[in-house]
Parts: sequence; structure tokens; C-alpha cells
Amino acid sequence: MSKRFRIPLDQAGTLQYRFSHPLSSARYRDLLAVNDVSFSVRPGEFIGIAGPNGCGKSTLLKMLSRIYAPDRGRISVRGRVSPFLELGVGFKPELTARENIFLGGSILGLTRKQLASRVHAVLEFAELVDFADHKLKNYSSGMTVRLAFAVAMLADADILLLDEVLAVGDARFQQKCFDVFGHYKRTNRTIVLVTHDLGTLELYCDRVLLMQGGRVVADGKPSDVISRYRRIVGAMSDGADTDPGRLSTALTGRRWGSRDVEITSVRLLDRQGQPHQSFMTGAPLTVAVDYVSNNLDGEFACAIAFKRADGAYLAGPNSKVVPESVPPVKVGFQGTIFFRIPSVTLLRASYTLSVGLYDDHLNHAFDVVQDVLEFQVNDDRGRQGMVDLGGTYGHTFTARPLEQRSVNKAKDQSTLA
Repeated sequence: MSKRFRIPLDQAGTLQYRFSHPLSSARYRDLLAVNDVSFSVRPGEFIGIAGPNGCGKSTLLKMLSRIYAPDRGRISVRGRVSPFLELGVGFKPELTARENIFLGGSILGLTRKQLASRVHAVLEFAELVDFADHKLKNYSSGMTVRLAFAVAMLADADILLLDEVLAVGDARFQQKCFDVFGHYKRTNRTIVLVTHDLGTLELYCDRVLLMQGGRVVADGKPSDVISRYRRIVGAMSDGADTDPGRLSTALTGRRWGSRDVEITSVRLLDRQGQPHQSFMTGAPLTVAVDYVSNNLDGEFACAIAFKRADGAYLAGPNSKVVPESVPPVKVGFQGTIFFRIPSVTLLRASYTLSVGLYDDHLNHAFDVVQDVLEFQVNDDRGRQGMVDLGGTYGHTFTARPLEQRSVNKAKDQSTLA
């Protein structure tokens, strides 16, 4: 199947331009977003779709959802499909969460009686019981996506189509999502997930499709496909500025936020303060986050997340733990936030770093970059596990063998005699 879009090269498509230039003709270029893609998915499979920005992942998912019709080829789907493609699509910001549950559920084909019996369960899953009667326009992006996901689950579909559903959720919400995924797999239902989170793909997917330039260039075992994707990303980076601290489109993965305060670069620094991407266990490491305030006069916070390459969440320190570690800013201010680790306790593995700037209460995202950098930790002592606990062994005798005690008793008796 294939999908082509016509992209205007000028403003000839606007009404104002047509009135002011009545004799000119519109000019377009063709964009082949999905190009001759073929694949099949078995019932019960968990399929991941990966690839750089603009490769056609989301377009493909919309075709599977019947939002877009293919220009060539056909799609055969057996079973009820529940698509979760964009944040809060179909929701009305002027309605409350409770009202939006009824709206979204009715679109999915549920009756009002069915919805009335499930509203509380939806609100509980989304952790929004206390905000059920607040208007959606006052919700944060995280609250909205939790509600949207919970409503999507009402469909109890055979096939679940997900586009970056985990990108704006915290660790607890992500675990709830994975619990749902596990239930789908156990009941022989299908999941298709588009994400930039390579750890999630490797940890949960049975199979991964890799897209590039609208085509599927790899289809197979997650670890093999992800290794190929990393090589593609590396090749893309070789043609650009390879400064380890530069925010490259090929490396950043998912990015979102209002940009009231914007991240301009992220660097990992070694003992000498030089950018580095390989560290020894026990060596110092500093994360440097450069930023500019575009539209904020006041306080904000920085949060950093460390994950192993397989997706295991390790730590998420934020600047609110240390009061006044990030001072208030004014519009136009630029600065650098440092997070210093005096001794890396991680053991030999590949790791990813995500960075976010938030409001002072960590509710509103100014700028969040997921998996902005990948780095390696090496250990020359061959220790096993995830972290070095830094402990030491000691020893003391608490009992002697029976034979030794008998010998000592005999000696004591002969001495008394």
C-alpha cells in the first residue's frame, strides 16, 4: 500500500492569493509518505514501528485506522480496531472529564447505560477522580492523555493502535499501560505501537518494523531491528554536527512542551568538563543543560531521567529536591543547569538520558526531550548487575565446630584434675 500527499510550494492555495493573483496557477510537490509497504500481523502479536521523524510511521497508523485511504493497495483488518493516535482527539475542552467520557464512549459505540456503569472505573484508571467535574481546558497534557487512554480502553477492541501514547505519561501511568498491554496479549489480541522509545520496543514487542523514507527497511526481532536503526541514526549524525552535546533531530526522539523555557543543548561532561559519551564506573559525571527563557518571568524546575537501553527506569532526579538550585529567570535570560554525580554507580551497559524543564510545581511541561543522549558506562572490575552498591564484606566467627569444642572441654577437665 502507498499514500501520497500534495504539498503546496507557495500560497496559491489561499483565497487571498487567488484574488490578488487571478491568472497564476498553483504549484505543488508530491510527497510519497508511505511507499509500497506490505506486512501482516498475527492475532496476539505486539508489533512496534520505529524510524526517524518524517519516515511515515504515523501516516501508516492512520491508514490502518481508516483515517486515510491508501492511494494504491488495500488493507484487510479482521476485528474491532481502537486507535489512539493523537492527544485528546474528539474531546471538547469546554466539557468536564465526566462529560468527555460520555462523549468519547458514545463515539466508540457504547450506550449511556453502559457508560454510566464504567465512568468511575475510567476516572480511577486515569487518576482523575478528584478532577472529574473540571473542564478539560484546565487539564495538563499528562492528565488529558491519561483520560484519553482510559476512554480508548472502553472499546475493548481486538486491535489497539497506539501512536506515542507513553510520551507524556509518568512512570506509574506507563506501568498501567504495560499492564493493559499484557492483558491484551494474554487474551490473544493485537497491539501496534509507534514510538521513539527503543527500550520499550526491545522490552515489550514481539516484532519491530523499521521505516525510512516511507518504506519498511527491516522487519524482525526487536534487538536486530533496533541495532540497524541505531546504525541509521549514526549515519544521519555523521552528516551533521557530531558535537555530543548538540540536540540533533536524529537523536532527540520525542520532544514536546510550550517552549516558554527552551532547552538549547544537553551535554555530558567528564572530570575535565569536556563533552564525553563514555564513562567508567566510579568516575564523576556532569549533565549540563543549556536553556533560554522565551516567555517566562519566574521560577521553573529541571528533571532528568536515566534509563538503561532496554528501557529499565533507573532514576529521575529533579531540581525541586534541592531548594533554590535553579534560580528564577526573566524573559531573554540564558543559562546552564548542572547536575553533578560525584561517582557513577552504574555498571557496564548502554544508557539513555531524557531532560525536561517544567513549571515550579512540575505540572506543566515547558520543554521535554526524551532520549536526548545515549552514553556508555564501562567497568574494569567485572561486577554484575545494574549498580555498584559500594558495600564491603566483613567477617566474624559466631560459633566453633563441635570437634573443637570437645577438644577444648577435655583440656579444661585435665587442667582441673
